[in-house]
Amino acid sequence: MTTKERIIQAALTHFAEHGYEGTTLAMIASDVGIQKPSLYNHFKNKEELYLYIADKVMSELIENMKSCIKKFENRPIDERLKQLLISSSDFIIRKQKGMMYKRFMIFPPAPLKESVRNIAVAGDGEINALLEQLYEQGVDEGFVKISQSTFLSSYYVLLDGLFTEGFIYEEEDFRNRFEDAWHVFWKGISS
Repeated sequence: MTTKERIIQAALTHFAEHGYEGTTLAMIASDVGIQKPSLYNHFKNKEELYLYIADKVMSELIENMKSCIKKFENRPIDERLKQLLISSSDFIIRKQKGMMYKRFMIFPPAPLKESVRNIAVAGDGEINALLEQLYEQGVDEGFVKISQSTFLSSYYVLLDGLFTEGFIYEEEDFRNRFEDAWHVFWKGISS
């Protein structure tokens, strides 16, 4: 692993656990085993490092979604949507990546709010494109019976709710709640 990769991993851990304000470059450098000035060989400042990590987490979520869609592309639309929801939930509930995602999406650092918003908007645009394709397939297959905007809103609300519940409930309780929520979601979009 290169020094830059070690910096990124240490930064992800600290930003996820302590937030932007609670993380110092000295903490990151210490974890990597380098002096703080050596960080500047890789990142201009803490702001650039934070935004890099936020963008990386968003990009990994999108790639995870694309991979899931590809894996289940020949399955019925209900299975494709459910597997995408499972995959997305699993990704954003992972300890470090999920906490980082939660922090930058819900509590962006004040001085970086606009930059973080740009990352989120760009990511949502890519996610919307993926979901719009699934919506069209569901309509073409005769299963999805609601408007595209209602479909997108419902999917995001369900995902956001599961994301929050994933931090509260133990695995078995979460999976039970997931199944109940999925059932209501599918009934709602297919009736």
